Amino acid sequence: MMSLDRNESYWMLDDELVAATGGSKDAQELSTYPDYNELKKALAQYAGVAPENVLVTPGSDAAIEHIARAYTGGGGEALLPVPTFYGYESILERVGAKTVPIAYEEHEGRFISPLAKTLEALASGTAKVLFLCHPNNPLGVPLSKEDISALAAAARGSSVLIVSDEAYFEFSSGTSFLPHLSELPNLVVIRTLSKAFALSGARVGYAIAAPDIIQKLTKLMLPWSIAHSSVTAALALLAHAEKVKSRREAVIDARGHFAKALQVFPGITVYPSETNFVLVRVPGAVQVRDELLKQGVRVALGEPMSRFPEAKVLLKDTLRIAIPAPADATTVISILTHLFTA
Repeated sequence: MMSLDRNESYWMLDDELVAATGGSKDAQELSTYPDYNELKKALAQYAGVAPENVLVTPGSDAAIEHIARAYTGGGGEALLPVPTFYGYESILERVGAKTVPIAYEEHEGRFISPLAKTLEALASGTAKVLFLCHPNNPLGVPLSKEDISALAAAARGSSVLIVSDEAYFEFSSGTSFLPHLSELPNLVVIRTLSKAFALSGARVGYAIAAPDIIQKLTKLMLPWSIAHSSVTAALALLAHAEKVKSRREAVIDARGHFAKALQVFPGITVYPSETNFVLVRVPGAVQVRDELLKQGVRVALGEPMSRFPEAKVLLKDTLRIAIPAPADATTVISILTHLFTA
């Protein structure tokens, strides 16, 4: 089964990188609790911040949940541009937050961030947190530099916590909220090693914020929630960051070729993406999804990713497809060619 529905990295680590992440051969390591200080230092160096600005979490979704619980639990208001990563909706519902959806718009085959509506909602003064998915999952689109500057300006002096979920940062053009960290004590940037570093199974995420926010979130963390083996793998790949960068560039190149190949099919809209997946709108998306599954390829249906009507409208008849490795991409295109010409 070719699973292109979960945005994992389908570009497997080569033998050198796999060897570098090798399992523990140290009995003491297996018998003792892990220490995260070296990983914090390595992540801080990679991100260009100080270790005291970093919180290591078991996946970036854990960071999202801790933030939601700390700042919106029990009825706090969360601003949520939608569609977005489906985990936000379930997490915010679970902690009892009041979620205020702000819908993206579509214009001439591109998704447009709801900047004006978001700034208006921030100015109302009732929100506790603004959750931004940048680049957006499932839409694939990043915020522009102008959007980030405007949101950062609105956040200055505000009590609203600004959360930028940058899980797909490495696949994007590089715009980030991180340069605003020193001026925004109410900013949290969330990243992960699941995507560009191909460590989804290791569950290593991290949050970057001012030390007081890191300390607040640390109090909600269970101790030793990331295994020794995951720490070892993360440290090994961070030490090979340049090689990981070349792999990332290969994915970006393949994304362009894959999108171009999809565009030849009649009736398909392929949306611009700065992630490791593409979103496509295709007539009869459910049937296309089902036919691909019969041929051993799983892709994700867009519409069920949100419960908000304004998001469902944007995601109607869409499929989210992770960028396959070149050989697998050929297989997917071949299946679709047969499907559309049958």
